Amino acid sequence: MSTQHDDKYNDPRARITRRGVLIGLAVACLAVIGAIASIKGRRTRLEKTRSFWGDDMITAFQIGERIELIPIDEPITDVSSNGETPNSIELTTMPGLGLLRHAMLDERSYDWTTSSMNPLGSRTVGDKLNSRLIRLRITDPTANRFEPIVIDLELESGWVGDGENTKSVRLTEHSQPKLRSFFSTVIHAEQKRYDFRD
Repeated sequence: MSTQHDDKYNDPRARITRRGVLIGLAVACLAVIGAIASIKGRRTRLEKTRSFWGDDMITAFQIGERIELIPIDEPITDVSSNGETPNSIELTTMPGLGLLRHAMLDERSYDWTTSSMNPLGSRTVGDKLNSRLIRLRITDPTANRFEPIVIDLELESGWVGDGENTKSVRLTEHSQPKLRSFFSTVIHAEQKRYDFRD
């Protein structure tokens, strides 16, 4: 048996006024505007990135099935029959891969005033001792939607170049520490795993 409390739910003093409705609508409108601004602000901007790197690189980072980190002195063509590169670190299932994809795709990650058709090697030649070069290789072995993409990164200075050594651009001061931290964590974890196996 349920007991109704009409005095609680039907208080005659409570009134819905035009002012209350307008305040409610104003709050709802502000919430919608805030949500739209948040979505637009977080959206990946690709125009300058696409213009500089090309469609294949954009496609590779968006839908590439396999991403590997390769020691820079390894030959790019040294690939086994099953598509694996010796001494590579598989990044495909690594936590934080979304950060890497977003950072490499978003045009706000790069300082476009530094972009040129100079190879990455010409940018880092002055500081070989402190150089930390790594190579990313992105492939799509199952669907073959693009040819393998190779991107070289110099972690200390933040320079990024294509695998053919035809162009380079520098990451912004804001993006450099994020990628440096990501790759340092990945490499450190892989070294620990390798040491544990031995």
